[in-house]
Amino acid sequence: MLSISLIAAFPELADHALDLGVTGRALKLGLWRFQGFGLHDFATDARKSIDARPAAGGPGMVLMPAPLDAALAAARKWHGESTTVVLLSPDGAPLVQSQVQLFAAAKHLTFVAGRYEGIDQRWIDANVDMIISVGDYVLSGGELPAAVLVDSCVRLLPGALGDDASATFESFAAGRLDWPQYALTSNRSSDQIPAELAGGDHAAIARWRVKQALARTWMRRPDLLPRLKLSSEELAMIDEITVQSQA
Repeated sequence: MLSISLIAAFPELADHALDLGVTGRALKLGLWRFQGFGLHDFATDARKSIDARPAAGGPGMVLMPAPLDAALAAARKWHGESTTVVLLSPDGAPLVQSQVQLFAAAKHLTFVAGRYEGIDQRWIDANVDMIISVGDYVLSGGELPAAVLVDSCVRLLPGALGDDASATFESFAAGRLDWPQYALTSNRSSDQIPAELAGGDHAAIARWRVKQALARTWMRRPDLLPRLKLSSEELAMIDEITVQSQA
């Protein structure tokens, strides 16, 4: 079972989100477990302080090491053994699907959410194994990015999705974007779905899906294409797509 803990100023921000949908259902099924550790619970003064002014001055506040130390000790005790400590911060490595797959295959993960001006660097140097960013932008804290990361991991656990194949046929699973999807309904007759999808020819459907996935990647994320190991047929599809776009 995957065990995930979250150290944060406000872990309930992630907790509420993870109680719903796929992650909530997987939690009830016992596919993973989660525990939040709120930094204010580990503060030692009467005001429950978790931050202090930056050294040498400047705006904002910095999370202090002491509450973080106590929270991490509690998280390690909860896990019962060693745990990989991952800091959510905009200056981390970009989150990609291959890394998500590694996280999902782990046993014990502790996510740490930064807040305010950040975390005391001495604590990061001593305790953090990896720093991850969910994008080139800044949020008020790392709790919601942590929820994003947890969701991306949990949905890959066997049994978490209604159909495990759903995690195989989607954007980034094969290094490219997904193909367009159409709902099978009876009240949208004026909006015809592509003929390939309605014909029942499985080979034609498969080829249409691959070509559409490549076309979408070519248009929206061309940076992904050089990383793909394309077959001769897929390379021919790219040529078709290029010619059609110039027509």
